[in-house]
Amino acid sequence: MAEEKGLTVDEDGYNKALEAARERSRNAQATQAGGAIIMDADATSVLHRRGIAPTDDSFKYVWFKDHESVVKAIYTGSEFVESVETDGDIGVVLESTSFYAEQGGQIFDTGSLEGPHASFKVHNVQVFGGFVLHIGSNGNGISVGDKVVCKVDYGRRSLIAPNHTCTHMLNFALREVLGDHVDQKGSIVLPEKLRFDFSHGKPVDPDNLRKIESIVNEQIRDELDVNAKEATLAEAKRINGLRAVFGEVYPDPVRVVSIGEKVEDLLADPENKKWLSISSELCGGTHISNTREAKAFALLSEEGIAKGIRRITAVTTDRASDAIRVANEFEQHVDNAAKLEGSSLEEKVLYLKSNVETLSIPAAKKADIKNKIVQLQDRVRKAQKQIAEENKRKAVTITAEKAELAASDGKTFCVSQVEVGLDVNAVREAVTKVMEQKGISVMVFSTDKSTNKAVVCAGVPEKGDKGKLDVTEWLTNALGPLKGRCGKGKGGLATGQGTDASHVSEAMDLATSFASMKLT
Repeated sequence: MAEEKGLTVDEDGYNKALEAARERSRNAQATQAGGAIIMDADATSVLHRRGIAPTDDSFKYVWFKDHESVVKAIYTGSEFVESVETDGDIGVVLESTSFYAEQGGQIFDTGSLEGPHASFKVHNVQVFGGFVLHIGSNGNGISVGDKVVCKVDYGRRSLIAPNHTCTHMLNFALREVLGDHVDQKGSIVLPEKLRFDFSHGKPVDPDNLRKIESIVNEQIRDELDVNAKEATLAEAKRINGLRAVFGEVYPDPVRVVSIGEKVEDLLADPENKKWLSISSELCGGTHISNTREAKAFALLSEEGIAKGIRRITAVTTDRASDAIRVANEFEQHVDNAAKLEGSSLEEKVLYLKSNVETLSIPAAKKADIKNKIVQLQDRVRKAQKQIAEENKRKAVTITAEKAELAASDGKTFCVSQVEVGLDVNAVREAVTKVMEQKGISVMVFSTDKSTNKAVVCAGVPEKGDKGKLDVTEWLTNALGPLKGRCGKGKGGLATGQGTDASHVSEAMDLATSFASMKLT
């Protein structure tokens, strides 16, 4: 194209610029992924040119056994070196390894490489072009050619494996409950939890979540053997019901993992419809040997992460048992709350509602608990409505009786005290109703002993005393002993609150004398 345009290409300049870009990339990669060292295609091609074969990682399926190997290369993130002269992060390539490199959604193993002169702490393991890179620190003294012992942290792997196996059982359960349209869209398997993304067009309701969780727990209780065997990719794909990640490129031969049936039997009769009722997947991860090792499964959450894609988070073993225990204990608190009445129930419901969302418990159980709390809230609302109506009736009745007495004494105002706590609506109702019925000015007090506060409402009829008695002035004067403030009066009504209810008698006397003075 350049020749057609009469142009020349500076190939030397291009190659220099390309190499400079590669060097910048290598230096940047040394600190990517939280410090993880990354080998690009240039780095792996160097290993091939040196005659170093890809790492034999078949020993990763052997548990609780140290593995001897040889250091084939040491990578700093930008170059290969013959020996480690720093305590910082570096990457070590071995001839063979028992470490699991992060892939297929499963997190990497950790542990150490014990050499003749150093103990190299492995905190990350990645695979690049078939070369397993053990990334770690404190490797000062390790050299190419050293014999080392791979010491995997099998305690940590023992937490990861049941999560991975339960991911398979979850995949199977989703298909059983939601249908064959469910496809895996991603997963992550960690020591503390598993996460599974799948195709589904709407949220999964609590009943189906409960069914999914139950299927997994049934398989755990059934103590099913977990079997794994390599097969050609063509043979594996013939197995009826085999699950694989759409778009994933699998090696050939490939590893088949089945739960409850031997892989050999699946391969011998691949079209048997019986295999539709078990979990079988293409997988290169590490698993438990029997489902009982998972102990329990708790599906903690289900949410949408993109259009048509849902995500489930779950836990197994002791974390699942703890989640189930916490759920049962909290549900018992809710059930006990149902026996309460009045303010005790109201306070308990507020506590339960504010705490249920913070709990890491099975999602279906959480939905059940939240429904129970909603029922308690309905009870509280009904009780509050009933109390409010009773407060209004009581306040109006008492104030009306006071107004009758005042009228018989020839007074054109009434000062009353009712016992409705800080129910402003009830106090205002009493003032409004009596003022309308009797045509006189009214002031009503109510106190709350627990808070030592008071609410007061005053009303002056539009026709009658309004010119002589200002409602705001009257109420402000009465609130003095209560250390209160009056709100802005409107339509002949004014409301205020006091912070010292112990002087309510004094305040009522002051309201009476003030009104008497203005209206005589």
